[in-house]
Amino acid sequence: MEELTKEQAIIDIAENLGISKEYVNFDENKEIYTIKDNNNLKKIHIKKFNCKLYEQYNLSFKKCVFECEIKDTRGLSLNIGNKIFFLKCDFENKIIFFNLYFKNISFILCNFKNETTFQACTFKTFCNFESSVFEHFISFDQSTFLDKVSFYNTYFYKLPNFSRVTFKGDLIATNINLNFDFDELESKIRKGDINFIEYRIKQDEKSLDKFANDFRDSFRIFKNALIKDNNLLDASNFHKYELYCKEIELKQSWDKKDKNVENMTDLEKNISRIRDFVDFLLLGFYRKLCDHHTDFLRVFNNLILLIALYVLFIFIGGFEFNVEKKSKDLDKLSNIFSFFIEAKQKILNFSFIQQYYGYILIIFCIICLIFIIVTLCKILKDIELGFIKNIIFKDGLKSLWNLCAYVFALLVILLYINIFIPKSQNNLTILSNIGIFFAFCIFYLWIVYLNSLFFRYILIVFSYIVTIFAMGKNIFILNPLIGKLVYDKISFDNPLFIHLTFAYTILMALVLFSLQKTARKNSIVPS
Repeated sequence: MEELTKEQAIIDIAENLGISKEYVNFDENKEIYTIKDNNNLKKIHIKKFNCKLYEQYNLSFKKCVFECEIKDTRGLSLNIGNKIFFLKCDFENKIIFFNLYFKNISFILCNFKNETTFQACTFKTFCNFESSVFEHFISFDQSTFLDKVSFYNTYFYKLPNFSRVTFKGDLIATNINLNFDFDELESKIRKGDINFIEYRIKQDEKSLDKFANDFRDSFRIFKNALIKDNNLLDASNFHKYELYCKEIELKQSWDKKDKNVENMTDLEKNISRIRDFVDFLLLGFYRKLCDHHTDFLRVFNNLILLIALYVLFIFIGGFEFNVEKKSKDLDKLSNIFSFFIEAKQKILNFSFIQQYYGYILIIFCIICLIFIIVTLCKILKDIELGFIKNIIFKDGLKSLWNLCAYVFALLVILLYINIFIPKSQNNLTILSNIGIFFAFCIFYLWIVYLNSLFFRYILIVFSYIVTIFAMGKNIFILNPLIGKLVYDKISFDNPLFIHLTFAYTILMALVLFSLQKTARKNSIVPS
């Protein structure tokens, strides 16, 4: 009679899975029904799955391919007391569990090829996802793990959601691999309030900044678990994604309409939003500069790009700084491009230039000012200006035309600096001093925000050549202001050059701060 009961169970399991009963075996020692190929030569393709099976039997699936959707949304009243194990299985369709109580369930070395949702589920005993791969979105939103859970050596190719998850036992998160970028993260969060989780209660819908905050909590949970295990290197990646979410959260908060100031409380809230916006700009800058202190090569390349841009401004701009030597010879860096200096004097000798010099200067300053204002507006408000948008931010310099536009704008400013700026100080030259400060900063940010890898690599190679040549010519080119403190015989009296160098020094300080923090891996994540 007992043998008949087991045989009936095997037939029942096979029928509910749509497979041959020869693939269903009963393990006497573990009292569990195992679904596998006895010769271990092929994978079992399962075309249907009745969730009532795990209410009646302990089940173990080995090397199975689930072509069907696995869906159980019956709610917390269903207490799944039986064991469910998946080993080396592929899930080609969705997995949706909603508000269930699992006594013992694990997925080891499994591949999830579609969306996987454990919404508000409870896991009573040790749950193991070791060495599994999530190729699509995975969510454990509002779930609770009463015992230890392991995501050791797990791969997440899409954004995981662990918002409002409770871990009452240990969380093993060593060697987790995250393979998505900022744009993908932002795109997923933007879809969040509509299609994020199929069974999210309507009353629980949130604004995008709140969704970003939920994801930030997800990464913070894993970061803290890794810090607890003294694994700061892996924790740095989760800290990076945590800052990604914070940046998106701040941007969404800023995009909300301003509240009319009627009292001191409203004023303080608006001031706080301004502080948040400044934090948003800094987070965006450090994301592009060094991927939040996790990419040493990236920040070092950006340092070289900064030096090369400064050298380019000095050489083509015709600036000079002198170093007195024992032979009383003057080392003039701009001699290489001395024809610019000669051209400046010849052009200024034309009567037309002499007569309308002031008007030309004003018009050019207005053009430069408009360029700066439009660029800043793009940064601040993300306005839809196709040309600026394509060149500066979203697409970078993906085409040769955009690259030519960038180079042309840079050369025009440099030629203007060299030819049209007189040595005497007046209101116009004061405006030019301020202009070159912001122009240098904007051109560097332009390069840092460049998304086209092809053109970025070209600029990096060119920058290394320029930097090495400049350092060989005079090491003080790295920073003449600091060089003057070390070697007091350096002299420079051009105000435009001083303003340029001051902007360069500020950017250099930011880049060097990021460089040393990226190199010191133990300081990436705050304790």
